[in-house]
Amino acid sequence: MKEHCFYDLKLASVCLVLSMATTLVAAEPNNIADILKTNGFDWLIGQWDTITDSNEKAHAEFNFILDGFALSTKAKVGRSEYEGLAYFVPHKNTIINTGVDNDGRTFGGTWEIQGDKLVLKLQQTNPDGAINNFIRFLSNVDADTMKSITYRVIDGRRSDEPLNILEFKRRK
Repeated sequence: MKEHCFYDLKLASVCLVLSMATTLVAAEPNNIADILKTNGFDWLIGQWDTITDSNEKAHAEFNFILDGFALSTKAKVGRSEYEGLAYFVPHKNTIINTGVDNDGRTFGGTWEIQGDKLVLKLQQTNPDGAINNFIRFLSNVDADTMKSITYRVIDGRRSDEPLNILEFKRRK
């Protein structure tokens, strides 16, 4: 009888541990809003403005949509405009990015969190089929400043010199 009770206690302990593990997994972020908030990147949400080195106005906008399951992304530099969507794919544990601009270029890629930076790995496909790859690092300088550093990627290697370094100010 004691042996039977021991196994019942052991089974109960295993069931409790499995139940707790299932609860923890279920509580993990399953959408992009939760992931960004949990990792301290909800500062990204809002509208941002800057002036480029070539003296063009640049605007970026990030907004959660669809109850936080997607992130609407918009950008405008000079006459060029971009609209995109970022979303989390749970079974791949990946944030996917897709978009298009008013010159017919399409964009795809992934977002990753690396320390205090949001890393966007982007592939741009031109209307003629030519492909350009980029990596962009977004970081929070302070409550009203975002830094964006973009590099070209050639043959899987990031260039030594950035294409641009921009400091955006939050639009109020």
